[in-house]
Amino acid sequence: MLPVAPTAADPAPTGLVLQGGGARTAYQAGVLAGVLEVLQARWPAASANPFPIVCGTSAGAINAGYFAAHCSDWRAAIAAMPGEWERLTPGDVFHVGTLPLARGGLGWLRLFAFGWLWRQNPRSLLDNRPLERTLARLFPPGRLAAALEAGALEALSVSASGYTLGRHVSFFQAARAHPGWRQPGEWAVPAQIEVAHLLASSALPFIFPAVPLACGEGTDYFGDGAMRQLAPLAPAIHLGAQRILAIDVAEPRPPWPPPAGAAPAYPSLAQIAGHAMASIFLDTLRADAHQATRINAMLAQVPPALRETLPLHPLPVLAISPSQSISAIAARYWRSMPGAARRLLEGVGTGHGSGAMLASYLLFTGDYLHELVELGRADARARRAELEALLTPPGQAPAARPEVA
Repeated sequence: MLPVAPTAADPAPTGLVLQGGGARTAYQAGVLAGVLEVLQARWPAASANPFPIVCGTSAGAINAGYFAAHCSDWRAAIAAMPGEWERLTPGDVFHVGTLPLARGGLGWLRLFAFGWLWRQNPRSLLDNRPLERTLARLFPPGRLAAALEAGALEALSVSASGYTLGRHVSFFQAARAHPGWRQPGEWAVPAQIEVAHLLASSALPFIFPAVPLACGEGTDYFGDGAMRQLAPLAPAIHLGAQRILAIDVAEPRPPWPPPAGAAPAYPSLAQIAGHAMASIFLDTLRADAHQATRINAMLAQVPPALRETLPLHPLPVLAISPSQSISAIAARYWRSMPGAARRLLEGVGTGHGSGAMLASYLLFTGDYLHELVELGRADARARRAELEALLTPPGQAPAARPEVA
């Protein structure tokens, strides 16, 4: 996969890749706030948006869309992002009243127990219409187009997964004409990015409803963009990124082999669901970054004259992920979930212990989100030298760049 020609404004444009997962994605706001601190301290006079190519998946698409729409003043956009997350409540994302929650829970119970009597399946466990209103405020019409027209942004990409045709699609809006790309199971199509694309990309399977979107020759129902996404870095590369900052919300790698002890209890439904979501949301970016590491290492061994003839180029990538377990943080704050929603989700084992992973996606409460923001800020500060090496602005003397981390 070849990066396209760099822009004249930046000989090595940086792509920002945000791989999300429900409420866990507040962590990215903290990382970006830490990145802003690094940039302001190292290059206080730099004015150009450091991330002209922005790509988001799942709830990372919400952060990507917010930043892209407001990046004409990119410093203010990053500075405001933590506060936007910390002010969220569960009611800003899904209906928390007893009646709508009971309707969603009973719908699934009816399907499992008496599915042969009903032909219409429930759409989702939770009703996320409040999220649509929240996104309309965060992603106002016209702001993205204005940023593209003003030259503050090169492109925004939002990924979603089509349920009917089984395609993973990257919808993108760019400042310059781009034909898109088609690979087996993966499409990229130009589109005018709207709130519906952000809703679709962040529609957790079973939890939130799928969203109909026009795609190519027809319309499909789309869900969370992390599903079937095998190469999270690909949209940024196709759109011209020559270096990439990638932020995900994965758990720290556990020790291996696991500690000896008594046999674990049989997994709850919430534990199984959390494990499935981890496979969907949390593993692919690491695999893609590892592949970039291998290619970079291989190219470093090739003589420069021969390297120029190859259909590959080095791609510096800095990947930042949580240094602490977000699931463990969610377990500490689970009681802050509104009572009706907590009781519904505790019925399938969500909350403490083995069900904390699922809880970590749905706990949109201020104290939990604040701790994720602060964790992200601290993790970015800890990677200061690598960030400075990666994000050297045009015209500045570059530091030694990391190939991947």
